[in-house]
Amino acid sequence: GELDARRWVAGAMDWCTIESDPGVFTELIQRIGVKDVQVEELWSLDEESFANLKPVYGLIFLFKWQPEQDERPVAHDVDGLFFARQVITNACATQAILSILLNSPTLELGDTLDNFKGFACALDPESAGEAINSLDDVRRAHNSFNRPEPFIPEEKQVATKDDDVFHFIAYIPFRGKIYELDGLKPGPICLAEQAGKDWLATVRPHIEQRMQKYAGSEIRFNLLAVTRDRRASLQEHVEGRATRASILEDALSSAENVEAAPGFVPVELEDDEGFLALLEKGDQAELAAQLRHENRQKDTE
Repeated sequence: GELDARRWVAGAMDWCTIESDPGVFTELIQRIGVKDVQVEELWSLDEESFANLKPVYGLIFLFKWQPEQDERPVAHDVDGLFFARQVITNACATQAILSILLNSPTLELGDTLDNFKGFACALDPESAGEAINSLDDVRRAHNSFNRPEPFIPEEKQVATKDDDVFHFIAYIPFRGKIYELDGLKPGPICLAEQAGKDWLATVRPHIEQRMQKYAGSEIRFNLLAVTRDRRASLQEHVEGRATRASILEDALSSAENVEAAPGFVPVELEDDEGFLALLEKGDQAELAAQLRHENRQKDTE
């Protein structure tokens, strides 16, 4: 009886292996209680791929693990940065996701992670790794994606030395610097100062270098982006456009039968400065053309 109870408690503390799938990770993040975040697989590192996904909160590089020498120095005691050593078996993917979520200042994390973040960022990497094990809600969410193999007892469903063991590394922007967070290292690795507003441009060469290293061998790898949920972004686009249309209507004395000046190029939705410049100029023909452009865009969505 007592032995069985102890075994049950130990089993309840285990983290099972889950599929490395962007859809699974997206749902996992939702179940943990974080709002408006999704995970997308990246097939290319070019700007176009990233442009459709922005904002990107972090990148996850996953690859078939094998021992390697790494002489790069780690950064110690980075104020406010969450970094955890990997001390839990099978939670590598979830830990990489947590590393991105907990270091993203703009996200709505929900009660579980908000409370955890309150004390975990001050812990040393080893203690932070142990503390993840105390996140019962996260472990339950993680284990809900277990895919039991038929006829194999659950305690046998752990990776053996013959299995492909995949490792997950997170890349994040944090207070003007780009960090690589690898739970097998003693601390975070500062890759570079962030150049300009776009942290992805700064991190790209570092990831490309890693990809080239593995592309020449048989090592399989994937790249995932943790981004804002597309539906939430779309909603903001629509709300933004409705607001801009009403601003244009207010600025126009009459939109009826006003033709645009030849060669007028409408201002795109993301270009706030261009839109302000258009309003300041106050050309009625251009304002009317912009309004027609906004309404056409709205109708095609």
